[in-house]
Amino acid sequence: MTITRRASMLLAAAATAVALVASPASAESAHKEKIRLFYETFVTGNADLLDQVLAEDWSNVPTNPGQGPGRAGFKAMIPGMSATFTNGEFVIEDMVEEGNKVVVRSTYSATQAGPFAGFPSKGKNFTIMTIDIHEFNNDDMVIKTWHLEDWLGGLFQMGAFDR
Repeated sequence: MTITRRASMLLAAAATAVALVASPASAESAHKEKIRLFYETFVTGNADLLDQVLAEDWSNVPTNPGQGPGRAGFKAMIPGMSATFTNGEFVIEDMVEEGNKVVVRSTYSATQAGPFAGFPSKGKNFTIMTIDIHEFNNDDMVIKTWHLEDWLGGLFQMGAFDR
């Protein structure tokens, strides 16, 4: 049986395609691993994890109400958030890395255990969607985060507007 050059090339291309599809997923990037620590902070309440992720002069856009500047200002908020929201869980739905940025689409579920945004706790569970863009500097630390959360939806679930 004679295999033509064209048939050989097609077989080689098919073998390469099969190898690519069958190969195991590559290991997660160092940036993505660091970002997972960022979200773990909200679940564990361990603000010291942020020392491994955020640059000292990190900026948060928009800044949270009452948040001080940099990593230290954000870390100071974690105990209050942990007291306000218990049983917290972040589920990372998607994580996309492009250049020095990692984009995360996630859901955050918790129970409101304390007052939030001027609304008293009714002890209700809620789940909100979040989208964050984290930008890394040359030292592999997050220098800036842009974030968007569905807090209005969360407030409705917490019963903030119940009559």
